[in-house]
Amino acid sequence: MAFSPQKLLDVLQTLPVPEQYWVAFSGGMDSTVLLHGLAMIRPELPAPLMAIHINHGLQVKALEWEMFCRETCARLDIPLTNLQLNLRPASGESLEAQARDARYAAIAARMNPQDMLLTAHHGDDQVETFLLQLLRGAGISGLASMPLIRDWQTGWLARPLLEYSREALLDWARKEELQWQDDPSNERLNIRRNYLRHKVIPLLKDQWPGLINTTARSARHCAEAANLMREVGTADMALVWDEGKPWQMMISGLEVLSLQRQKNLLRYWIRHQGLPVPGHRVIERILSEVMQAQQAGSPLLSWNSAEIRRYRGRLYLMPTLPEPPSEEVRLHWDGSRPLKLPEGLGRLLVRTGMDWLSEGVDVVFRSESLKCRPGKGKSNRSFKGLCQELSIPPWLRQRLPLIYRNDELIAVADYCMCQPETGKSPFIWERPEWLQ
Repeated sequence: MAFSPQKLLDVLQTLPVPEQYWVAFSGGMDSTVLLHGLAMIRPELPAPLMAIHINHGLQVKALEWEMFCRETCARLDIPLTNLQLNLRPASGESLEAQARDARYAAIAARMNPQDMLLTAHHGDDQVETFLLQLLRGAGISGLASMPLIRDWQTGWLARPLLEYSREALLDWARKEELQWQDDPSNERLNIRRNYLRHKVIPLLKDQWPGLINTTARSARHCAEAANLMREVGTADMALVWDEGKPWQMMISGLEVLSLQRQKNLLRYWIRHQGLPVPGHRVIERILSEVMQAQQAGSPLLSWNSAEIRRYRGRLYLMPTLPEPPSEEVRLHWDGSRPLKLPEGLGRLLVRTGMDWLSEGVDVVFRSESLKCRPGKGKSNRSFKGLCQELSIPPWLRQRLPLIYRNDELIAVADYCMCQPETGKSPFIWERPEWLQ
Protein backbone atom coordinates (compact mmCIF):
# COMPACT_ATOMS: atom_id res chain seq x y z
CA MET A 1 0.00 0.00 0.00
CA ALA A 2 1.38 3.40 -0.99
CA PHE A 3 1.94 5.95 1.76
CA SER A 4 0.43 9.42 1.77
CA PRO A 5 -0.06 12.12 4.42
CA GLN A 6 -3.84 11.92 3.92
CA LYS A 7 -3.82 8.21 4.77
CA LEU A 8 -1.73 9.03 7.84
CA LEU A 9 -4.40 11.55 8.88
CA ASP A 10 -7.08 8.92 8.37
CA VAL A 11 -5.28 6.63 10.83
CA LEU A 12 -4.79 9.38 13.41
CA GLN A 13 -8.47 10.27 13.26
CA THR A 14 -9.33 6.77 14.53
CA LEU A 15 -7.24 7.36 17.68
CA PRO A 16 -8.00 9.31 20.87
CA VAL A 17 -7.43 13.06 20.71
CA PRO A 18 -4.37 13.91 22.83
CA GLU A 19 -3.29 17.14 24.44
CA GLN A 20 -0.14 17.04 22.33
CA TYR A 21 1.60 14.82 19.76
CA TRP A 22 5.26 13.90 20.27
CA VAL A 23 7.15 12.40 17.31
CA ALA A 24 10.08 10.15 18.23
CA PHE A 25 12.52 11.55 15.65
CA SER A 26 15.82 9.67 15.23
CA GLY A 27 16.70 11.19 11.87
CA GLY A 28 16.39 7.83 10.10
CA MET A 29 14.28 7.28 7.01
CA ASP A 30 11.22 5.94 8.86
CA SER A 31 10.88 8.77 11.39
CA THR A 32 11.76 11.36 8.73
CA VAL A 33 8.79 10.18 6.66
CA LEU A 34 6.53 10.29 9.71
CA LEU A 35 7.68 13.79 10.68
CA HIS A 36 7.27 15.24 7.18
CA GLY A 37 3.92 13.52 6.72
CA LEU A 38 2.67 15.04 9.97
CA ALA A 39 4.03 18.44 9.01
CA MET A 40 1.96 18.34 5.81
CA ILE A 41 -1.27 17.63 7.69
CA ARG A 42 -0.50 19.79 10.75
CA PRO A 43 -3.36 22.27 10.09
CA GLU A 44 -5.82 19.37 10.36
CA LEU A 45 -4.33 17.80 13.52
CA PRO A 46 -6.45 18.25 16.66
CA ALA A 47 -3.42 18.89 18.90
CA PRO A 48 0.00 20.63 18.75
CA LEU A 49 2.90 18.76 17.17
CA MET A 50 6.30 18.35 18.88
CA ALA A 51 9.38 16.27 18.08
CA ILE A 52 11.83 14.65 20.45
CA HIS A 53 15.31 13.32 19.65
CA ILE A 54 17.40 11.07 21.88
CA ASN A 55 21.17 11.19 21.58
CA HIS A 56 22.28 7.81 22.94
CA GLY A 57 25.94 8.72 22.60
CA LEU A 58 26.66 5.31 21.05
CA GLN A 59 27.67 6.34 17.53
CA VAL A 60 30.58 8.38 16.26
CA LYS A 61 28.14 10.55 14.31
CA ALA A 62 25.67 11.01 17.18
CA LEU A 63 26.23 14.78 17.33
CA GLU A 64 25.92 14.99 13.55
CA TRP A 65 22.55 13.21 13.73
CA GLU A 66 21.42 15.54 16.48
CA MET A 67 22.32 18.58 14.39
CA PHE A 68 20.48 17.08 11.40
CA CYS A 69 17.34 16.69 13.56
CA ARG A 70 17.65 20.28 14.78
CA GLU A 71 17.95 21.62 11.24
CA THR A 72 15.08 19.48 9.94
CA CYS A 73 12.70 20.55 12.69
CA ALA A 74 13.71 24.19 12.34
CA ARG A 75 12.98 24.03 8.61
CA LEU A 76 9.56 22.47 9.30
CA ASP A 77 8.91 24.87 12.21
CA ILE A 78 8.30 21.95 14.57
CA PRO A 79 9.55 22.45 18.18
CA LEU A 80 12.26 19.89 19.03
CA THR A 81 13.41 18.57 22.39
CA ASN A 82 16.88 17.02 22.46
CA LEU A 83 17.84 14.64 25.26
CA GLN A 84 21.26 13.17 25.99
CA LEU A 85 21.65 9.68 27.50
CA ASN A 86 24.64 8.27 29.35
CA LEU A 87 24.40 4.52 28.89
CA ARG A 88 26.57 2.15 30.88
CA PRO A 89 25.25 -1.39 30.49
CA ALA A 90 26.14 -3.86 33.22
CA SER A 91 28.04 -7.01 32.37
CA GLY A 92 25.81 -9.36 30.36
CA GLU A 93 23.12 -6.70 29.81
CA SER A 94 21.94 -6.06 26.27
CA LEU A 95 23.00 -2.62 25.10
CA GLU A 96 20.09 -2.56 22.65
CA ALA A 97 17.60 -3.33 25.44
CA GLN A 98 19.14 -0.78 27.80
CA ALA A 99 19.09 1.89 25.09
CA ARG A 100 15.42 1.18 24.34
CA ASP A 101 14.39 1.28 28.02
CA ALA A 102 16.40 4.43 28.71
CA ARG A 103 15.01 6.11 25.59
CA TYR A 104 11.40 5.49 26.55
CA ALA A 105 12.03 6.52 30.16
CA ALA A 106 13.58 9.81 29.02
CA ILE A 107 10.69 10.53 26.68
CA ALA A 108 8.10 9.66 29.32
CA ALA A 109 9.70 12.13 31.73
CA ARG A 110 9.04 14.96 29.25
CA MET A 111 5.48 14.08 28.35
CA ASN A 112 2.41 15.42 30.11
CA PRO A 113 -0.84 13.59 30.92
CA GLN A 114 -2.97 12.83 27.85
CA ASP A 115 -0.02 13.32 25.47
CA MET A 116 0.56 10.82 22.65
CA LEU A 117 3.95 9.52 21.51
CA LEU A 118 4.08 8.64 17.81
CA THR A 119 6.77 6.21 16.65
CA ALA A 120 7.67 5.23 13.08
CA HIS A 121 7.45 1.46 13.43
CA HIS A 122 6.16 0.00 10.15
CA GLY A 123 4.99 -3.32 8.74
CA ASP A 124 8.49 -4.76 8.28
CA ASP A 125 9.26 -3.95 11.93
CA GLN A 126 6.11 -5.85 12.86
CA VAL A 127 7.25 -8.91 10.90
CA GLU A 128 10.67 -8.78 12.60
CA THR A 129 9.09 -8.50 16.04
CA PHE A 130 6.68 -11.36 15.36
CA LEU A 131 9.47 -13.66 14.14
CA LEU A 132 11.76 -12.75 17.03
CA GLN A 133 9.01 -13.55 19.53
CA LEU A 134 8.19 -16.79 17.70
CA LEU A 135 11.83 -17.92 17.72
CA ARG A 136 12.08 -17.11 21.44
CA GLY A 137 9.11 -19.38 22.14
CA ALA A 138 6.88 -16.52 23.25
CA GLY A 139 3.24 -17.02 24.18
CA ILE A 140 0.33 -15.22 22.57
CA SER A 141 1.01 -11.95 24.39
CA GLY A 142 4.47 -11.83 22.81
CA LEU A 143 3.18 -12.91 19.42
CA ALA A 144 0.63 -10.10 19.50
CA SER A 145 3.71 -7.97 18.77
CA MET A 146 3.08 -4.22 18.43
CA PRO A 147 -0.45 -2.79 18.58
CA LEU A 148 -1.48 0.33 16.70
CA ILE A 149 -2.04 2.10 20.02
CA ARG A 150 -1.78 1.30 23.71
CA ASP A 151 -2.05 3.15 26.97
CA TRP A 152 1.39 4.37 27.98
CA GLN A 153 2.41 6.31 31.08
CA THR A 154 -0.44 8.84 31.50
CA GLY A 155 -1.20 9.02 27.79
CA TRP A 156 -0.74 6.83 24.72
CA LEU A 157 1.90 5.31 22.46
CA ALA A 158 0.79 4.97 18.83
CA ARG A 159 2.39 3.50 15.71
CA PRO A 160 0.46 4.96 12.76
CA LEU A 161 2.75 3.46 10.06
CA LEU A 162 2.21 -0.23 10.86
CA GLU A 163 0.20 -0.80 7.69
CA TYR A 164 3.06 0.30 5.44
CA SER A 165 6.11 -1.60 4.27
CA ARG A 166 9.60 -0.16 4.45
CA GLU A 167 9.59 -0.04 0.65
CA ALA A 168 6.41 2.07 0.59
CA LEU A 169 7.91 4.60 3.00
CA LEU A 170 11.17 4.67 1.04
CA ASP A 171 9.28 5.29 -2.22
CA TRP A 172 7.50 8.29 -0.70
CA ALA A 173 10.72 9.64 0.82
CA ARG A 174 12.44 9.53 -2.57
CA LYS A 175 9.44 11.06 -4.31
CA GLU A 176 9.49 13.97 -1.84
CA GLU A 177 13.30 14.19 -2.13
CA LEU A 178 13.71 13.88 1.62
CA GLN A 179 17.06 13.57 3.35
CA TRP A 180 17.76 11.31 6.32
CA GLN A 181 20.55 9.67 8.29
CA ASP A 182 21.53 6.00 7.92
CA ASP A 183 22.47 4.12 11.09
CA PRO A 184 25.43 1.81 10.31
CA SER A 185 24.51 -0.46 13.22
CA ASN A 186 21.46 -1.57 11.19
CA GLU A 187 23.86 -3.47 8.92
CA ARG A 188 25.46 -5.52 11.69
CA LEU A 189 24.33 -9.12 11.18
CA ASN A 190 25.37 -10.19 14.69
CA ILE A 191 22.22 -8.39 15.86
CA ARG A 192 19.38 -10.86 15.47
CA ARG A 193 16.82 -8.35 14.28
CA ASN A 194 19.22 -7.23 11.55
CA TYR A 195 19.88 -10.84 10.54
CA LEU A 196 16.17 -11.42 10.09
CA ARG A 197 15.85 -8.14 8.18
CA HIS A 198 18.65 -8.77 5.70
CA LYS A 199 18.87 -12.56 5.42
CA VAL A 200 15.55 -14.16 6.32
CA ILE A 201 12.65 -11.82 5.56
CA PRO A 202 13.67 -11.15 1.91
CA LEU A 203 13.50 -14.92 1.27
CA LEU A 204 10.11 -15.13 2.96
CA LYS A 205 8.79 -12.23 0.87
CA ASP A 206 9.90 -13.99 -2.30
CA GLN A 207 7.67 -16.94 -1.45
CA TRP A 208 4.93 -15.05 0.41
CA PRO A 209 4.56 -11.54 -1.06
CA GLY A 210 1.74 -10.79 1.38
CA LEU A 211 3.98 -11.46 4.39
CA ILE A 212 3.38 -8.10 6.05
CA ASN A 213 -0.43 -8.39 5.83
CA THR A 214 -0.61 -12.02 6.90
CA THR A 215 1.78 -11.47 9.81
CA ALA A 216 -0.26 -8.47 10.93
CA ARG A 217 -3.40 -10.61 10.78
CA SER A 218 -1.79 -13.34 12.90
CA ALA A 219 -0.58 -10.72 15.39
CA ARG A 220 -4.14 -9.37 15.67
CA HIS A 221 -5.49 -12.89 16.29
CA CYS A 222 -2.90 -13.34 19.05
CA ALA A 223 -3.82 -9.96 20.54
CA GLU A 224 -7.49 -10.98 20.65
CA ALA A 225 -6.59 -14.26 22.34
CA ALA A 226 -4.35 -12.43 24.82
CA ASN A 227 -7.20 -10.03 25.65
CA LEU A 228 -9.49 -13.00 26.22
CA MET A 229 -6.96 -14.58 28.58
CA ARG A 230 -6.72 -11.30 30.49
CA GLU A 231 -10.50 -11.27 30.86
CA VAL A 232 -10.40 -14.83 32.20
CA GLY A 233 -7.60 -13.81 34.55
CA THR A 234 -9.64 -10.87 35.83
CA ALA A 235 -12.61 -13.14 36.53
CA ASP A 236 -10.47 -15.82 38.20
CA MET A 237 -8.84 -13.28 40.51
CA ALA A 238 -12.14 -13.11 42.39
CA LEU A 239 -11.50 -16.69 43.57
CA VAL A 240 -8.09 -15.96 45.06
CA TRP A 241 -8.20 -12.27 45.94
CA ASP A 242 -8.05 -11.09 49.53
CA GLU A 243 -9.33 -7.53 49.65
CA GLY A 244 -6.54 -5.07 50.43
CA LYS A 245 -3.78 -7.66 49.96
CA PRO A 246 -2.93 -7.58 46.24
CA TRP A 247 0.47 -9.26 46.76
CA GLN A 248 -1.13 -12.37 48.26
CA MET A 249 -3.08 -15.18 46.63
CA MET A 250 -5.19 -17.79 48.40
CA ILE A 251 -4.10 -21.24 47.29
CA SER A 252 -7.51 -22.76 48.02
CA GLY A 253 -9.02 -20.62 45.25
CA LEU A 254 -6.23 -21.39 42.82
CA GLU A 255 -6.58 -25.14 43.32
CA VAL A 256 -10.18 -25.27 42.03
CA LEU A 257 -9.08 -24.06 38.59
CA SER A 258 -7.86 -26.20 35.72
CA LEU A 259 -4.10 -26.38 35.23
CA GLN A 260 -4.29 -24.08 32.20
CA ARG A 261 -6.23 -21.45 34.12
CA GLN A 262 -3.86 -21.73 37.08
CA LYS A 263 -0.94 -20.90 34.78
CA ASN A 264 -2.85 -18.07 33.14
CA LEU A 265 -3.87 -16.62 36.50
CA LEU A 266 -0.31 -16.68 37.84
CA ARG A 267 0.93 -14.82 34.77
CA TYR A 268 -1.95 -12.36 35.01
CA TRP A 269 -1.28 -11.72 38.71
CA ILE A 270 2.47 -11.23 38.28
CA ARG A 271 1.99 -8.91 35.31
CA HIS A 272 -0.75 -6.96 37.11
CA GLN A 273 1.64 -6.31 40.02
CA GLY A 274 4.22 -4.88 37.67
CA LEU A 275 6.82 -7.65 37.97
CA PRO A 276 8.50 -9.50 35.08
CA VAL A 277 6.45 -12.49 33.98
CA PRO A 278 8.58 -15.65 34.16
CA GLY A 279 8.87 -18.35 31.51
CA HIS A 280 6.86 -21.54 31.50
CA ARG A 281 9.42 -23.50 33.54
CA VAL A 282 9.20 -21.10 36.48
CA ILE A 283 5.39 -21.11 36.30
CA GLU A 284 5.42 -24.91 36.43
CA ARG A 285 7.81 -24.86 39.40
CA ILE A 286 5.52 -22.45 41.26
CA LEU A 287 2.68 -24.92 40.83
CA SER A 288 4.67 -28.07 41.60
CA GLU A 289 7.17 -26.88 44.22
CA VAL A 290 5.83 -23.78 45.95
CA MET A 291 2.11 -24.61 45.97
CA GLN A 292 2.67 -28.25 46.90
CA ALA A 293 5.23 -27.58 49.65
CA GLN A 294 4.65 -28.93 53.14
CA GLN A 295 2.46 -26.69 55.28
CA ALA A 296 5.30 -26.12 57.74
CA GLY A 297 7.74 -25.17 54.99
CA SER A 298 8.52 -21.72 53.63
CA PRO A 299 9.55 -22.32 50.00
CA LEU A 300 11.06 -19.59 47.87
CA LEU A 301 11.36 -19.34 44.08
CA SER A 302 13.17 -16.40 42.44
CA TRP A 303 13.46 -15.06 38.89
CA ASN A 304 14.48 -11.74 37.27
CA SER A 305 14.27 -9.47 40.34
CA ALA A 306 11.07 -11.12 41.59
CA GLU A 307 10.24 -13.93 43.97
CA ILE A 308 7.30 -15.91 45.27
CA ARG A 309 6.87 -17.63 48.64
CA ARG A 310 4.25 -19.66 50.47
CA TYR A 311 2.98 -19.33 54.03
CA ARG A 312 -0.19 -20.68 55.65
CA GLY A 313 -2.17 -21.40 52.53
CA ARG A 314 -1.16 -18.30 50.63
CA LEU A 315 1.27 -17.38 47.88
CA TYR A 316 3.22 -14.18 48.51
CA LEU A 317 4.58 -12.28 45.50
CA MET A 318 7.25 -9.59 45.87
CA PRO A 319 10.28 -7.95 44.31
CA THR A 320 13.53 -9.61 45.34
CA LEU A 321 14.02 -8.71 48.99
CA PRO A 322 17.31 -7.13 50.07
CA GLU A 323 19.28 -8.72 52.87
CA PRO A 324 17.81 -8.13 56.35
CA PRO A 325 19.37 -5.28 58.35
CA SER A 326 22.47 -6.21 60.31
CA GLU A 327 21.99 -7.20 63.92
CA GLU A 328 24.42 -4.41 64.74
CA VAL A 329 21.97 -1.74 63.53
CA ARG A 330 20.63 0.36 66.41
CA LEU A 331 18.61 3.50 65.62
CA HIS A 332 17.85 6.02 68.36
CA TRP A 333 14.53 7.80 67.90
CA ASP A 334 12.48 10.37 69.82
CA GLY A 335 9.37 10.16 67.62
CA SER A 336 9.47 13.83 66.62
CA ARG A 337 9.67 12.89 62.95
CA PRO A 338 9.30 9.66 60.95
CA LEU A 339 12.22 7.26 61.29
CA LYS A 340 13.57 5.95 57.98
CA LEU A 341 14.37 2.25 58.24
CA PRO A 342 17.27 0.55 56.43
CA GLU A 343 17.11 -1.83 53.43
CA GLY A 344 13.93 -0.34 51.97
CA LEU A 345 11.80 -1.32 54.97
CA GLY A 346 9.86 1.94 55.00
CA ARG A 347 9.58 4.12 58.07
CA LEU A 348 8.23 4.23 61.62
CA LEU A 349 5.78 6.85 62.84
CA VAL A 350 4.06 7.36 66.15
CA ARG A 351 0.55 8.43 67.01
CA THR A 352 0.01 11.73 68.83
CA GLY A 353 -0.05 11.97 72.62
CA MET A 354 3.00 9.80 73.30
CA ASP A 355 4.91 12.28 75.47
CA TRP A 356 7.01 9.55 77.06
CA LEU A 357 8.58 8.88 73.67
CA SER A 358 10.52 12.16 73.91
CA GLU A 359 12.91 10.34 76.22
CA GLY A 360 13.88 8.26 73.20
CA VAL A 361 13.70 4.61 72.18
CA ASP A 362 16.04 2.34 70.25
CA VAL A 363 15.00 0.42 67.14
CA VAL A 364 16.89 -2.79 66.42
CA PHE A 365 16.44 -5.88 64.24
CA ARG A 366 17.97 -8.50 66.51
CA SER A 367 15.51 -11.18 67.63
CA GLU A 368 17.77 -13.86 69.12
CA SER A 369 16.53 -15.06 72.54
CA LEU A 370 13.85 -12.39 72.51
CA LYS A 371 10.83 -12.77 74.82
CA CYS A 372 7.61 -10.81 74.88
CA ARG A 373 4.47 -10.93 77.03
CA PRO A 374 1.90 -9.35 74.68
CA GLY A 375 -0.78 -8.46 77.25
CA LYS A 376 -2.17 -8.88 80.73
CA GLY A 377 -2.83 -12.43 81.70
CA LYS A 378 -0.63 -13.76 78.92
CA SER A 379 2.55 -15.69 79.40
CA ASN A 380 5.92 -14.88 77.89
CA ARG A 381 6.24 -15.84 74.25
CA SER A 382 9.38 -16.71 72.38
CA PHE A 383 9.91 -14.55 69.32
CA LYS A 384 9.10 -17.47 67.01
CA GLY A 385 5.98 -18.35 68.99
CA LEU A 386 4.81 -14.74 69.00
CA CYS A 387 5.30 -14.44 65.23
CA GLN A 388 3.36 -17.65 64.67
CA GLU A 389 0.56 -16.36 66.88
CA LEU A 390 0.46 -13.08 64.95
CA SER A 391 0.78 -14.83 61.53
CA ILE A 392 3.98 -12.98 60.69
CA PRO A 393 5.68 -14.82 57.77
CA PRO A 394 9.22 -16.13 58.36
CA TRP A 395 10.90 -13.79 55.84
CA LEU A 396 9.42 -10.76 57.61
CA ARG A 397 10.63 -11.72 61.07
CA GLN A 398 14.26 -10.74 60.48
CA ARG A 399 13.04 -7.42 59.13
CA LEU A 400 10.73 -6.44 62.00
CA PRO A 401 11.65 -3.17 63.75
CA LEU A 402 11.87 -4.05 67.45
CA ILE A 403 11.44 -1.09 69.78
CA TYR A 404 13.32 -0.89 73.09
CA ARG A 405 13.19 1.59 75.94
CA ASN A 406 15.95 1.44 78.54
CA ASP A 407 17.11 -1.85 77.00
CA GLU A 408 13.66 -3.39 77.53
CA LEU A 409 11.53 -4.57 74.59
CA ILE A 410 8.28 -2.60 74.52
CA ALA A 411 6.91 -3.21 71.00
CA VAL A 412 7.23 -5.52 68.03
CA ALA A 413 6.78 -3.05 65.16
CA ASP A 414 3.10 -2.10 65.10
CA TYR A 415 1.91 -5.64 65.81
CA CYS A 416 1.82 -5.59 69.60
CA MET A 417 3.13 -4.03 72.80
CA CYS A 418 5.11 -6.05 75.32
CA GLN A 419 4.66 -5.94 79.08
CA PRO A 420 5.00 -3.74 81.06
CA GLU A 421 3.51 -1.59 78.27
CA THR A 422 -0.11 -2.37 77.47
CA GLY A 423 -2.83 -1.37 75.04
CA LYS A 424 -2.74 -0.74 71.33
CA SER A 425 0.64 -0.10 69.81
CA PRO A 426 1.24 3.65 69.31
CA PHE A 427 3.60 2.90 66.45
CA ILE A 428 2.79 2.83 62.73
CA TRP A 429 5.07 0.91 60.40
CA GLU A 430 4.66 2.27 56.88
CA ARG A 431 6.17 -0.27 54.52
CA PRO A 432 5.87 -1.53 50.96
CA GLU A 433 2.66 -3.40 50.18
CA TRP A 434 4.53 -6.65 49.57
CA LEU A 435 5.71 -6.62 53.18
CA GLN A 436 2.19 -6.33 54.58
